[in-house]
Amino acid sequence: MDGSTFCDSSGDAVLSALPNLWESIQIVRTCIIKNNVPNPVSLVTRHPDYETIHCHLGHISDEAMRHISDNVEGAEKICFPNKKHVCRGCALGKLHQCSFSENPKHSSETLGLIHSDLLELPTLSYSKYKWVITFLDDYSSYCKVAFLRKKSDAAEAIKAVFWLWSNTTSHSVKHLHTDNGGEYMISELQSFLREQGIVHETSTPYVHQQNG
Repeated sequence: MDGSTFCDSSGDAVLSALPNLWESIQIVRTCIIKNNVPNPVSLVTRHPDYETIHCHLGHISDEAMRHISDNVEGAEKICFPNKKHVCRGCALGKLHQCSFSENPKHSSETLGLIHSDLLELPTLSYSKYKWVITFLDDYSSYCKVAFLRKKSDAAEAIKAVFWLWSNTTSHSVKHLHTDNGGEYMISELQSFLREQGIVHETSTPYVHQQNG
């Protein structure tokens, strides 16, 4: 497969590119041949319009675009339209996420639904604990935490807490609600939940508000 060579304004080769297909992904392998340009240089086949520059440079502001011609060699002054339409990308980027309303539905029995999550401590504790796993009972709002030295200890901590509750109370856990973290999805924990008849519910990815 033939590649391409890019030259600067004086005709010297500065960059080579070779396209390649990796599985189903089209990639381009590049190699810098010459890098002796002291200042940013604009090399374009035609003068780009306002919309093209705005989008290609990550939706930068008009104020930043006005300084391009002064700071980039070869860049021409940008013609700003008298009346601009609303940029969809900018509008979406400035939107605020709507707050989640409180869920009026709650479990009707103790330990009927347990919410669990994992938290990494900012510093290592005196006893060498780095992680905290939380358990929140949806019915009573009772909360229990367990400290972990490793993230992989989460499965053992969950099993220990659930066994403790089943042996010291007249209730047993019916549902466990977590995110899709790997510590909750390992086969060891999934087998335990199936054996105990516990339904494992997971929240939608990147919607942590669903997790209790």
